[in-house]
Amino acid sequence: MTFPAELDIELASIDDCDSIARLHAKSWKDAYRGMLTDHYLDFEVDDDRIMIWRDRFAKPKYNQRVICCRRGRDIVAFACAFFCDDDEYGTFIDNLHVLTEFRSRGVGAALVREVIKASVETYSESRVFLWVLASNQAAINFYERIGGQRVEEAFWTPPDGGNYLKYRYAWTEL
Repeated sequence: MTFPAELDIELASIDDCDSIARLHAKSWKDAYRGMLTDHYLDFEVDDDRIMIWRDRFAKPKYNQRVICCRRGRDIVAFACAFFCDDDEYGTFIDNLHVLTEFRSRGVGAALVREVIKASVETYSESRVFLWVLASNQAAINFYERIGGQRVEEAFWTPPDGGNYLKYRYAWTEL
């Protein structure tokens, strides 16, 4: 799979906040239907993600970096990472979202590579991890295809009030 030539990867800025929030909400609506409650996805996720991302951009943690993938001015994918966030597993990819029409084109793998590259260059940290819902088989297949190893399971209490099984996937390289 070849990364699309019309796309650019760069750091996001505060000006990208609302676009990232909208992409995040759309991604959850597409990927989490049947996992999170319909009420949350239909009526709450948009405002919730706007609030989360405005807060993240207004008061970023010292180790936060948001990397986006653009086609022209439009953001089509992004990753938010917290570098050296865990003593055992390293850098935490808290968000990795790709618009449906750009999936299976190397965009998600390119963003994970960018996070690993930035983690190594800035923090000398090559370990990277993320969490994925156990019911999100498409994402699990993708993470395993790009070398992620399932190393742990836990439960997540998301904004919809549920309690869902999740898996930690870790990489030492991509």
